[in-house]
Amino acid sequence: MQHKEANSVFDLLAKPVQKALAQAGFTKPTLPQTLAFTPVLDGKNVLLIAPTGTGKTEAVLLPVFSRIMKRRSTEPNGIQVIYITPLRALNRDMLKRLTFWSEQLKISVEVRHGDTEMKIRRKQARQPPQMLVTTPETLQAILSGSQMRRHLKTVETVIVDEVHNLAESKRGVQLTLALERLFEVTEREFQRIGLSATVGNPAEVAKFIAGTDREIDVVHAFLAKNYRYKVEFLVPGEKDFELAGKLETSPEAAARIRRLTELIDSHKSTLVFVNSRTMAEMLGHRFSQLNRADVAVHHGSLSREERISVEDSFKAGTLKAIIATSTLELGIDIGNVDLVIQYMSPRQVSSLIQRVGRSGHTVERLSEGIILTVYPDDTLESVAAIEKAQENHIEPVLFHENALDVLAHQIAGILMDKETIRLTEIAEIIHRAYPYRNLKENQLQEVVDFLASLNKIRLDPEGKVLSKTGRTREYYYSNLSMIPDERRYPVVNVLSDRKIGTLGDEFMALHARVGLNFIMRGKVWRIVQIEEESGTVHVVPTEDPFAAIPGWDGEILPVSFDLAQQTGLEREKIGALTKQGKSPEQVAEELSAEFKTDKTTLLETAREISEHLKEGAPLPTQNRILLEA
Repeated sequence: MQHKEANSVFDLLAKPVQKALAQAGFTKPTLPQTLAFTPVLDGKNVLLIAPTGTGKTEAVLLPVFSRIMKRRSTEPNGIQVIYITPLRALNRDMLKRLTFWSEQLKISVEVRHGDTEMKIRRKQARQPPQMLVTTPETLQAILSGSQMRRHLKTVETVIVDEVHNLAESKRGVQLTLALERLFEVTEREFQRIGLSATVGNPAEVAKFIAGTDREIDVVHAFLAKNYRYKVEFLVPGEKDFELAGKLETSPEAAARIRRLTELIDSHKSTLVFVNSRTMAEMLGHRFSQLNRADVAVHHGSLSREERISVEDSFKAGTLKAIIATSTLELGIDIGNVDLVIQYMSPRQVSSLIQRVGRSGHTVERLSEGIILTVYPDDTLESVAAIEKAQENHIEPVLFHENALDVLAHQIAGILMDKETIRLTEIAEIIHRAYPYRNLKENQLQEVVDFLASLNKIRLDPEGKVLSKTGRTREYYYSNLSMIPDERRYPVVNVLSDRKIGTLGDEFMALHARVGLNFIMRGKVWRIVQIEEESGTVHVVPTEDPFAAIPGWDGEILPVSFDLAQQTGLEREKIGALTKQGKSPEQVAEELSAEFKTDKTTLLETAREISEHLKEGAPLPTQNRILLEA
């Protein structure tokens, strides 16, 4: 009986979709599919929250495809589904799956982003696909293009992937207004579907997708997945002093490299997560000093070919470990992982759960994660993050409310769509977007007056009607992206003539020169030429233990308020026991059970706090901020 029950949600789908499912080897639905098929088939707005690797993409795509199949005879000639992804390099795994469904079901699916060739764009304008996969920025570009706009009239469903990733940035705010502008084009409600990893405030994130006054169902597909977390703080031993000499680093750093090596060697495939590209490069370089060709680096400033090659080698088993930033936190399929190591505190509970969840990728398997910490406070923050993760206390996603730069850009966009419009109508459109539900009349007026003063828009003498000027279009199109603009300088290996990655403005301005040795992909390169015009940096491989590590923009991760408070509380507990005259050993022994860690890990922290108090300095806690000058 149970089996029939589980399979019955597949029976809800159109026959061709059921047939394709069997061909793809889907025998029974996953929990997200069981829970999401019905509301999606019913045309409801849905936010589906589920962990990575649980089939959540198919949970919404299959019922949407099923509706297209059932309506085949009265098929509108235009785009019916828009799939929005925050990643321009839509991962190949996702593209492969979409291609499979499109071939099986004879549904046209095409991708469009900033790098799409002109001839493909022209073809899409003549013959639009039934499903368009795009980014938030490209949606902005096509909304006001006359030909594509005509094809958007037929949109019935918009799917937004990785909502949690978009909602906390201005790209997401811009998207909420784009969806309201799309509603002006379709002149009727379309179905809105969001896909998200676990978030602390699901009802708000759902509103973000739906808009201010629309109904939306939140579907939680929580699977009782087992997680095991551990924090380790290493004290260097004799071997580490030897290794430190070989790597020309400190004994403490050598101890961590040795432990990383042991963990990687005792597991089949390991992901090592770090919090910045600089840290990924530094660890990668240490492994290349040890001649470990089976450990590679993966981050957003490496070229796409480089990243693909790393993902493929890891999947094939030729690489035992990848050192990665958040680029591998999102759902890129990299095969089976049996251990996740987080190097230093993850800074956020949601990141910890998402990252450790990459090990034991299927629901049945245990997800195992070890945090290697670097200094005493790092240990406390990591212990706090694990406590919060075990209680399932995840940070809320914080939106940008009433972002005025986005608002100014979208007012220009609305004028691109409509040529002229009354201020009251603009206010209506804007208030429908959730981040602007509380926008005050005077705020809107100030932005409109400002745009008019720059001649980006025109206001009638009464200030009630807005219209386009010769400058509206240029202003709108030159500000499509809310991603901070940083020039990227391509780095090309002269020997293979392959692009290996990109460098940022700051490194190029302050450090780059012919003859400089720097680290990228965990290896050392010497700059042999910098092209004036294109900015291309030509390099050759070399050796240098003291090579520079480039810095990239936006590297410092914020710590959530709750996590900082929890860390302060733990510091206070250690301080209280120390003030009672207990030794660091006794304090570490006494608190290890409560902090769910071992005495060795806590000992250095207890010692540091004891020293701090001996100096007579006040201890920073959850209720006390200490400024040192």
